[in-house]
Amino acid sequence: MKSLYKSISAILICCMFLFNSCSKDDSQITYDLTGNWKVAYYIENGIKITKTKENTWLDINNGDITASFAEPQNGGVGSISGIKVTNSYSGEFRAQTNGEISIGQVFQTEANEPEWTELYKISEAEYYEIKNSKLHIYYNGRKNVIVLEKIRPF
Repeated sequence: MKSLYKSISAILICCMFLFNSCSKDDSQITYDLTGNWKVAYYIENGIKITKTKENTWLDINNGDITASFAEPQNGGVGSISGIKVTNSYSGEFRAQTNGEISIGQVFQTEANEPEWTELYKISEAEYYEIKNSKLHIYYNGRKNVIVLEKIRPF
């Protein structure tokens, strides 16, 4: 009987090990920011700020702020472009494999913007990571975050 319990215990332990090793870890951090993204929300001083009809203009570009990161070339330099609800912008970024990022001067058109876009401080980016399928761009000593989600090409 003891050998039966030992066998069953061994089988259960193996099954638990196999089950845990095959499960997907959604919190895994990656650094491939290439692609098209849109702002999902911001975290400013520990407060989560989301898009609402009160802080943006949903009838223009659905009130979305978008970013398209081209694949970095030699030295980790790539281009960034997108739309801040009513204005287009573009510039260059330098990304490191450890998540450090710097964005050079961003050129944009100058038309009126809703309140929602004031929080999009992409040129202040210091660090980035992708976790749970969202791109987190940190600035202000990692106190503030722009959180973006992947979208299809625009």
